[in-house]
Amino acid sequence: MKKMLLFLLALLLCAGTAGASILPAAGVDEDFKAWTGMDCTPAVVLCESLSVLDARGDQGGRKVSTLTYSGKTVPVIESWDGYAKISYQDGSRTGWVRSDYLLMDPAWYVCDEELQVYAYPDTMAPRVALLDKGTKLPILTEYTDGRSVGGWVCVSLRGAAGWIRKTPKDTVSQTWFRPELLADIRYAQLTCGDETIGCTALNILTELSALLTSVEDKGGMVSGCPFLATLYLELGDGRQLELQLATDSCCVYRVDGRDYAYARSLFDPVEGAPDNEVLFSLFGMNAQDALAN
Repeated sequence: MKKMLLFLLALLLCAGTAGASILPAAGVDEDFKAWTGMDCTPAVVLCESLSVLDARGDQGGRKVSTLTYSGKTVPVIESWDGYAKISYQDGSRTGWVRSDYLLMDPAWYVCDEELQVYAYPDTMAPRVALLDKGTKLPILTEYTDGRSVGGWVCVSLRGAAGWIRKTPKDTVSQTWFRPELLADIRYAQLTCGDETIGCTALNILTELSALLTSVEDKGGMVSGCPFLATLYLELGDGRQLELQLATDSCCVYRVDGRDYAYARSLFDPVEGAPDNEVLFSLFGMNAQDALAN
């Protein structure tokens, strides 16, 4: 009976808890690439301080600097046998660090209100921190025990770790999105009305990529179209996302409250913008017929 009361109390507390924003992994640091011409992966230093060497340890590298825990990302240019080559001092220098002390391209947990951090995933556990609104921390792992609504996330603190209880109000942002990422689609699934059709055919996915990457960024939700279809995508780098598709003949998709007019490569100033049938037909579907069923 006591366990049941505690469980009900946890549900009530969760229902009144403000949510948080979860930012997914960023992928390649496009700003760094544009500046240096080099690909890199953003990483976070997990320990209080981390020695920077002028070469890998197996090559007799000597300490030349120190990175401290800051919660900010460090560009990793390459990895080799337990070491990572990084860019530091605002990109003016490069060096090597032990990759065991880096968290590569993490997702982030952003507090919308004050949040408690626990020593382990249980609301009866000791509290190890109280996070202010707006605090942004890298996520180490997630855990669901079947009892806690929403599950838990383990976040990196200064040289340590702690657990935050997720809630149904938490939202997942796709702010990493850029249309050019859709150039490599491995799987697509279109849902409209009661119809759901998946696709792995390379020729169709290639054509779909061409339509979705040739876009005009509308700068926000400005189309005024009904978005009643969903296009689920799995990308070549393993990331997943959903596009909301306009279903009134407009060639427009929406991601994170931002509209993109797609199939711009088919745009004819004389004939006008292409009809979205060009995309729906790839899945053997007609939007109006699917919604009418």
